[in-house]
Amino acid sequence: MELQLDDGHYTIREAAYVIRLDGTTCLQLTDAGGIRRIKEGDPLQVASWYQACFDAGLPVTVQVNESRD
Repeated sequence: MELQLDDGHYTIREAAYVIRLDGTTCLQLTDAGGIRRIKEGDPLQVASWYQACFDAGLPVTVQVNESRD
């Protein structure tokens, strides 16, 4: 699914609100090929992007730390 998040268009199949152990947050976007992109932001900004993904009908999750594979 193509989605606009503030500064650009992203083609993604799922999104995760990530809370790192150091307290920082990001949105982890995964495309159809399994490639992950990280969109950095403060907690409220990341929540806004997460909500946009949810509203678009994408599968969304919340996780601690980023996926490393």
